[in-house]
Amino acid sequence: MKKNSVFLLMCSTLAILLLSGCFGIGKDSVKLPVGENGESISISGDEDEGFSFEAEGADGESFSVSSSKEIPEAFPDDIPFADEYEIISTTEINQNGEQALTVSYLTSTSSMEELTDLYMSYKENQGLENTSEMKTEAYSIFSMQNDDYGLNINIATAEAPEISVTITYMKKAEKTE
Repeated sequence: MKKNSVFLLMCSTLAILLLSGCFGIGKDSVKLPVGENGESISISGDEDEGFSFEAEGADGESFSVSSSKEIPEAFPDDIPFADEYEIISTTEINQNGEQALTVSYLTSTSSMEELTDLYMSYKENQGLENTSEMKTEAYSIFSMQNDDYGLNINIATAEAPEISVTITYMKKAEKTE
């Protein structure tokens, strides 16, 4: 247990350093052995194409984080976006079969009310259960889920006339029998 905690702490620290730009890593990958039993950490990427960080324990458990300005391939196609938008950032986190994908974008062609309606319609059409909801003039935050995945939507006013939308999709690990 203590080894896993130390391994997780090291991985988290390196991920934070990586995502904050503290490594001068080019497009080449760097793989660092961090233990006697095959544990390793791999880091790759650049500011233009994004970064990737992967850690693997001796027991086969794994953790990865990547960031870019491209929508992750695993992000569901049916989750809607405003008609016109600009991707600010994306993040993909995988840990032992569980996945969290975050996409943040700006739009100036849809109002806060239109975006709220867009995502509430998606919730209804997908049969998702509303788990929490907060609304003010400046933001709307929704959390919804079903048995397979959860979704958090944050809609906030940015610098006028832009609105910022952050969508986090959390997929549960597939059950093995």
